[in-house]
Amino acid sequence: MKQFKYKNPISADTVKNIRDPFIIFENGKYYLTGTTPPYWNGKSKGVMLWSSDDLLHFKEEKFILKRSDAKDDDWFRDYWWAPEIHKKNGKFFLTVNCRNDDLKIGQNPLVAVSEQINGEYKILNKKTPLVSSYFPKLENVDSVSGNDANLFTDDDNKTYISFCNNLGIFALEIDLENCCVKGKEISIVKPSENGWDTKIEAPFIFKHNKKYYCFYSSFTRSYEVGVSYSDNINGPWIKDERNPIIKPKGKIIQSGHNSVFIGIDDELWTAYHITLENQKDVQLLAYDKINFDDSGKILTSAPTLDTVTVEY
Repeated sequence: MKQFKYKNPISADTVKNIRDPFIIFENGKYYLTGTTPPYWNGKSKGVMLWSSDDLLHFKEEKFILKRSDAKDDDWFRDYWWAPEIHKKNGKFFLTVNCRNDDLKIGQNPLVAVSEQINGEYKILNKKTPLVSSYFPKLENVDSVSGNDANLFTDDDNKTYISFCNNLGIFALEIDLENCCVKGKEISIVKPSENGWDTKIEAPFIFKHNKKYYCFYSSFTRSYEVGVSYSDNINGPWIKDERNPIIKPKGKIIQSGHNSVFIGIDDELWTAYHITLENQKDVQLLAYDKINFDDSGKILTSAPTLDTVTVEY
């Protein structure tokens, strides 16, 4: 029997300020990426990659995409939010969400590919915003066409890209090699009219025991996480009646934009960022295990700040 002890926030000495964390295991290491500051004024430096051998101590690798390489007339010049890395057919597909305010091009997924997780990455849709080119009816919804892209590959090898805008969370089938979306959009989550989730973002789709899950976050009240379920990728998708299932408590005043990864015990964990009441301008990395009840609904103790011991 082995033990894994951890305490949130994780590796705060190195990962000092991060939103929207994403973790992937590759070649015996855990790799982390996420949104780096400054968050709101469009001056992010790009996509930073960290690595860890033990999920406790992370070190900076490098920027695997740099915002400084973008030209003024590139549609992806500004912001660079919520990067993720998806492995398919031996290649690494990076998504990061960008825009160009001067050109009035709203947030869209930028997609890049590499043979190695740490690059070099080649941008696949350098000339064309991915979502607004397909989904023009959403073009001018608060300058957001499709943000917080997440890639999910199903058992039949079809890959879907999910994203959010002011109308909700949607998914489209995507041909990654040619970087083009196709088919009819799938409605995953709609914002509520007067509940905790009137403003939603940050989809993350995964599959467990033939059931589909979509985590999503809401900033209606502070920052919280809900989940929606389906037996088919095309729906219908049903929100968990217990939502939000991850919400602020104690010294944690925000907890959200989560992703799912395989932890050190080969089980499913969720990574998310937290804000503490005495550090309101800093977002920190946190994670906890997720489990499932007999009906397949999510069980988790997240968010936590106490030392947790996991036996495996």
